[in-house]
Amino acid sequence: MLESFLTVLFIFLILVYAFRLFFRYGLPWLLSRHMKKQQHKYYDFFGWGNATDPKKKKEGDVNIKNTRTKQKKEDTEFGEYVDFEDVDE
Repeated sequence: MLESFLTVLFIFLILVYAFRLFFRYGLPWLLSRHMKKQQHKYYDFFGWGNATDPKKKKEGDVNIKNTRTKQKKEDTEFGEYVDFEDVDE
């Protein structure tokens, strides 16, 4: 009876200590690793890449990309314009 109680108490203390160590060292390490992965995904998504990227522009260079192309719509298929006046009754 006493041996089983001491065994359970010993296992409980080891688990508590293991959780304390995990939350003190393991969890911050996992979070920092996750944040670095997300940061790399973000940089890759926007095309920033690494700071040592040879295609990196010099400070002050400006590049504007026009993603919209203006398309002229022809109104010939729309119909004809009818001018009208309000009639008072």
